Amino acid sequence: MDIRHYFNSVNFLQFSALSRSNWKYSIGAVIEKKTLSLTAQNIHNLDVALVGAPFDSHRANVHSSAAPDKIREELYQLSKFDVKFNIADFGNLKPSNSVKGNYQALRDIVEFFYELGIVTIIVGGSQDLSFGITEVFKGNKLFSFSTIDAFLDIKKGKESFNSSNYLSRVFSSNPKLFQFSLIGYQSHYIAPELFLRTKGINNSIRLGRLRGEIEFAEPVFRNTDVLSFDIGAVKFSEAPGTYRFSPNGLRSEEACQLAKYAGLSDRLKVFGLFEFDSENDLNNLTAKLAAQIVWYFLEGFLNREEEKPADNKTSVMYQVEVKNVDKPLVFYKNIKTDRWWMQINTIDNEPIYFACSKNEYIKASNNEIPGLWLKYIQQLDEMSLT
Repeated sequence: MDIRHYFNSVNFLQFSALSRSNWKYSIGAVIEKKTLSLTAQNIHNLDVALVGAPFDSHRANVHSSAAPDKIREELYQLSKFDVKFNIADFGNLKPSNSVKGNYQALRDIVEFFYELGIVTIIVGGSQDLSFGITEVFKGNKLFSFSTIDAFLDIKKGKESFNSSNYLSRVFSSNPKLFQFSLIGYQSHYIAPELFLRTKGINNSIRLGRLRGEIEFAEPVFRNTDVLSFDIGAVKFSEAPGTYRFSPNGLRSEEACQLAKYAGLSDRLKVFGLFEFDSENDLNNLTAKLAAQIVWYFLEGFLNREEEKPADNKTSVMYQVEVKNVDKPLVFYKNIKTDRWWMQINTIDNEPIYFACSKNEYIKASNNEIPGLWLKYIQQLDEMSLT
């Protein structure tokens, strides 16, 4: 199967003509070169696949979204990287005859890239497209899904399915979801009871805590397979081209930092950037920010390191005795990256490693059971009973 038949290809000439500097020094030129040399036989050599999703459930004509090309227009002008890597832009996904068909098509192409070990970046369209993406991972017992959003997009009552409640369908279709994390949410928009409707381990971080120490999000992304980014999580003054306006929200530099953390995670396989309303954008400000978010994700990706926590050549192991716990809690610290992991054994005594922060180790050292460790133990125990 030639996956390129799913797409309308990119017209690179229309973007190179808009270049504000020497095109050959831009990331657009790098993507153009790799894309034009792509064949059905060498697709497996790719590191990253860029995909446009021009489907927008906010509009009557769901196939009219110009968001992907507006983002490309800005992304292609940005600087290339010193490190060489294989990234191709497959273009915009062709519309199906139904909304369900669009979800299925997106599922198919993400699954294709996932099986080849290619990281997929999806830009444009409404966030309900995340449902199609998550369908790829239904068979993964440890599947972890994260979203950067000011809101918790679940149904508040009898509502038709859309991007403001798509999570309800994700949870319904993935009742055994291992972990869900909501990053940068604003608590004044979300009643605490609504979190009870989520599935799996909830490791969410509210905006205020994130602003105090943005590093809290880094371990979450190391435990994440799919990240869905609602650009409306950025404050309106810095991203006016969105569908839900808020005077509060992430700052643009924080959004880029989070994207870089996500790119650094060697577990994360799909990154989607959604909810860009190009018609209401001012001076292409949101398009520029969206392009920079993608650029910083790629910078993180290029600095990925495959970590093996139990490798004594790269990590130091710490065993911590904690009251009321039968066995010592086991932590690993990577000497080079300074990142922390916790080891948890399944009922079959198989070790599983989860990313954590130094805070979990400090809590254990103070004879306190880390809440995150306890959540993982409980979730794994539940899995063993089903």
